[in-house]
Amino acid sequence: MPISSYFRKAGRKARQISKQWIYPISPAIHSFLFFELRRRLVTLSSAVSTGNFSDFSRLVHREKTGPFIPLVSIIVPCYNHGKYLKQRLDSIYQQTYPNYEVILLDDDSTDESAQILNEFASTHGQNTFLKINSINSGSPFKQWSKGLQLAKGELIWIAESDDFCDPNFLAELVPAFINEAVMLAFSQIRFTNEEGNTDVWSMEQYLPEFGPRTWRSSFTVSANKLVQKAWNRRNIIPNASAALFRRHHHLDLLDNNEWLHMRVCGDWLFYLTIVRGGLVHYTPKTTNYYRQHQSNSSVAMHQQVKYLDEHISVAQSLASLYKLSASDVKKMQAELIQRWTQHHGEAIPAEQQQKIDFLQNMGSTRKPNVLIVAYSLIPGGGEILPLKLANILHSKGHGVTVLNCHQYPNESGIRAMLRPGIPLVELQSLETLPKLVEELGMEVIHSHHPWVDTTLSELLVDNPNLAHVITSHGMYDEIDRDDFGRIGKLLTPWIKKVSYVADKNKQPLLDLGFAESQLHKISNAIDPMVIEPIERSSLGITEPNAFVVCLVSRAKREKGWQEAIEAMAIAQKQTDRPIHLLLAGEGVELQRLQRITTDSRVHFLGFHSQPRSLYACSDLGILPTFYPGESQPLSLIECLAASKPFIASDIGEIASMLTMSEGIAGAVIPLWEGRVDPSAFAEQILSHAENQDLHHHRCEIAKLASKKFNPDVMAAEYAGLYEDAIKLCGSPIF
Repeated sequence: MPISSYFRKAGRKARQISKQWIYPISPAIHSFLFFELRRRLVTLSSAVSTGNFSDFSRLVHREKTGPFIPLVSIIVPCYNHGKYLKQRLDSIYQQTYPNYEVILLDDDSTDESAQILNEFASTHGQNTFLKINSINSGSPFKQWSKGLQLAKGELIWIAESDDFCDPNFLAELVPAFINEAVMLAFSQIRFTNEEGNTDVWSMEQYLPEFGPRTWRSSFTVSANKLVQKAWNRRNIIPNASAALFRRHHHLDLLDNNEWLHMRVCGDWLFYLTIVRGGLVHYTPKTTNYYRQHQSNSSVAMHQQVKYLDEHISVAQSLASLYKLSASDVKKMQAELIQRWTQHHGEAIPAEQQQKIDFLQNMGSTRKPNVLIVAYSLIPGGGEILPLKLANILHSKGHGVTVLNCHQYPNESGIRAMLRPGIPLVELQSLETLPKLVEELGMEVIHSHHPWVDTTLSELLVDNPNLAHVITSHGMYDEIDRDDFGRIGKLLTPWIKKVSYVADKNKQPLLDLGFAESQLHKISNAIDPMVIEPIERSSLGITEPNAFVVCLVSRAKREKGWQEAIEAMAIAQKQTDRPIHLLLAGEGVELQRLQRITTDSRVHFLGFHSQPRSLYACSDLGILPTFYPGESQPLSLIECLAASKPFIASDIGEIASMLTMSEGIAGAVIPLWEGRVDPSAFAEQILSHAENQDLHHHRCEIAKLASKKFNPDVMAAEYAGLYEDAIKLCGSPIF
């Protein structure tokens, strides 16, 4: 049996045994069993070598979810390419891949381009959109930006109007994106003459540093390694038409005036921005034909001063985005100087030379590359917060990659919480992680779960320069103290910094052996979004005066779903106003309660990916929890973000989360001998349902309380923690 099979078998066996304990104790037991089983295994060899770099195409785990046929948006920006346009469009509409839309953009052409585009749009109207500018934009990248804003696809192809390609272009490139860490895939490029029938030169000639064998086989490699190899000095994808890339949630670059006015290097800068932290795939199984002619903007401008300025801008961005060595920077500087002297035979102007010299200092302001590690993509605060944090850090300019350890099958709604454009890695075996971390250029690894914390500490024990940061969401509070000695010995030598979300999380971390100076309290927060309330009628609520209570959590006994139903029933007996209860979440408690609940005003919604939308259509949030690990519930923060009051058990940080100087954004109810009193919750539901002034006042306080959970503050605090952790690498903590 292959070593990787033994590895997976050990993990499955650990999970099977661990199910005898109540979660969240099971992760620690799981970790212990996992280590004991794995100690008997031979270490799996790392990534497959291609000669130039390590190929990660075979190391990615992917659940079978049916055919992979995502929508591809094909953007065709055109300006005065009428003589090449028919061949271009024929090569698009003859693609063998079935699921695509075409966005035709003409930039006020003075030739027959608009007429040809109109003809194709008329013939292929079912999947084609045409936009003709009445005034020339003056920039090809303004057209890119317009096309990207119109695109609906998960994948994007900028198909330049003077190129053409093989009919299997999309069919060969799209499958690469099954690997959710792949941000961009590109094909073989053949440089042809103006007629498109004769090769001018090859990729081997264009990029000799890669060697002749590289372009003959497919590979999937890290963007970081490609930058180190050559992408920091020249664009390894010289023609945009050869690339297919993943759509991003938002790109600041699209609003960057300098980028919008580039003529040559804009595509290079665009690629470097979107692939950061991820992988790049190449295949020689299909070909894009890059037409060389005098009106080609990239060909015509390479000898102009503007090209040097653009190339310097790319170099500046590289230094601020990627982890480059002093040697890498010197090579970039030498390339810039060589490009100028090759065409002009004279010294670079002083202004440009000064910018080139300053490149060596730009790395000091770069934000570190962060690998955020999730236990699984399943419901739970410790599983969802890492995705929210990844979204926030990514929006702040960090290089962010998410690793899913995949200990349970993915919940699609949880997966959707990670914004498009953030690389997601799912490895066949975590044994390959050290190599992947090296190839991705990771400087910080941030984990959020005891099983993950301990597993990574063992796997990365030989990586002393990697800053490992962990966050406790309450699970360490519930681990048996008999296990603390073993766990502490594993964690404390390697973990640089530790954050926690509730005061009660601190003592267990000290008991593990962490120093006081390593511990930092950082409040949870959620990434901003536009809240669109759900129509109550779609949930089966038709009474115009209904009072709606909402509970969003994992469907487990300790989260108080049964107590919420009982509280609603008690309150309903004391008022004529109809009260409805929304229960959103998945788990065994959902199945149990569905079987025994007959009240039609109790709505079991299953998992819901937008809690804020549910709270926004409700009047009140509720959480009658007696879960011992409860610390700082994300569901409460989601409710406050929707400006709705919240009633919950007095456990963890809940009281301080709701309390403001103006009052309380709901109510906090003490546990009685560790259990929930449904009648106390019923009393609070009733008071909010029957006293409109009280309810309105607490809605206003909820709006104020939501500001305590600021994503900008959370991002800044974690960024500071990362910087401190990096400084500690290689240095004793005590």
